[in-house]
Amino acid sequence: MKFKLAISLVLALLAFVFITQNTETVQVRVLLWSIEMSLVLLVFIMLAAGAIIGWFLNSYLRFTSRRQQNKAQQGTSVKKTLAKDEAFPENEETKNRHEE
Repeated sequence: MKFKLAISLVLALLAFVFITQNTETVQVRVLLWSIEMSLVLLVFIMLAAGAIIGWFLNSYLRFTSRRQQNKAQQGTSVKKTLAKDEAFPENEETKNRHEE
């Protein structure tokens, strides 16, 4: 965990240095729109968008992983119940009650 923190801090420092050294104004064109903004602001917006997308992706992957684990646990509990039922077969009276 400390390794990830160190790498994150180094990358954040590099991003800060890059942003502060690129202060000129640029024109950004997207489809029909065109806007002029500082390159620092553009890089910061893209960095923030990447972080948000990464956070959402990580949350989604954790959610699907937990859901699969829960399904697997439910499957094992069903198997245990079936094994228990096979180990203790019912007599004829209880079978007839269940069938009705």
